[in-house]
Amino acid sequence: MARQMSTVLLRPGMILGRSLYDARGRVLLQRGMMIREQYIQTIRNMFASIYIEDELSAGIDLVETVPVEVRLTVEQTLSRQWEHWEQHASFERLTLQPGFARGIREQMKTLLRIISDTTVIREDLAAIASFDNGTYVHSMNVAIYAMMLGHALRLPDSLLVDLGIGAMLHDVGKLWVPVDVINKNGPLTATETAMMQRHAEWGHHVLSRQTELSYLVAHCAYQHHERLNGSGYPRGLTGDEMHQFGKILAVVDVYDAMVMHRPYRPGFPPADVMEYLFSRAATEYDLDLVSLFSQKVAMYPIGATVELSDRTNALVVRIHDNVPSRPVVLVVKGPDGERVEPWEVDLCQQLNLTITRSHATVVIKSID
Repeated sequence: MARQMSTVLLRPGMILGRSLYDARGRVLLQRGMMIREQYIQTIRNMFASIYIEDELSAGIDLVETVPVEVRLTVEQTLSRQWEHWEQHASFERLTLQPGFARGIREQMKTLLRIISDTTVIREDLAAIASFDNGTYVHSMNVAIYAMMLGHALRLPDSLLVDLGIGAMLHDVGKLWVPVDVINKNGPLTATETAMMQRHAEWGHHVLSRQTELSYLVAHCAYQHHERLNGSGYPRGLTGDEMHQFGKILAVVDVYDAMVMHRPYRPGFPPADVMEYLFSRAATEYDLDLVSLFSQKVAMYPIGATVELSDRTNALVVRIHDNVPSRPVVLVVKGPDGERVEPWEVDLCQQLNLTITRSHATVVIKSID
């Protein structure tokens, strides 16, 4: 039972609804702990939003798509490999750590078994990322989304495992992009843009030389910024020139990148990002893939805050498998912003109400 809240709204005495982890997967604060005054600034410095338990969240069952133990194991495997590459200066002689290929393949098989039993991703996967571990969380999220799409397309398991590995490693080329360029708060210069765009080539260069990995893995790094109309990079591929994996990665990578919170800007609401993808479907992104993705990922995740067409504010409490865009919500504030006795509304039943807006971070404070 938890709901998402902006860390700006944290107050002493609130109860943590989901454990917080650092970049190495170590627990910072355990679920169920009371948030003390001395913790708040540290939490704000590391997280844009967290989950809390309170009266409003009663009855909201926050189900993890991937168990935290599995997620942390995969992220730590990736972290160790990246650190191994960072410590080797020779770009041409980079190799995988012993056992990495076998280990990541087995982990992707575990992830595939989980995804095979998942109808809709109900949580905001980006919400669990701290500013310190965003790289690894993003890679993991992209793998989850990509394998979810690939499974819906009925790809063979062997290809799904390669797709998952490629998604986990799609951004490896950024290891050779200066950190100040990656985290720059503001427009990149022409030189910085060119350097950033090289990461797709650098990733392909490194991964294509790893004989323990399928060449399809390298294609994920090479093509995840290509676009159907030729406006992408590094090669400006169009239409059928793109591999299916490249088309999948193009959709899920930009989705997670936009919903992810950054130190210099909050993440965009999932519904807004889905609208962005649809607005560019059939030009930049594959329309069938965007449409299928919208059926597999909840635009209004469990615990999120939405505004309804009657101007009431509500929390998303349950999501329908067949129509994830019309969830069951708990109305908690009236049109004038006053707190009301909560009541549930099933938007699949009450068709005269629609969701008009979702919030990037929760604006409903605890009951006072």
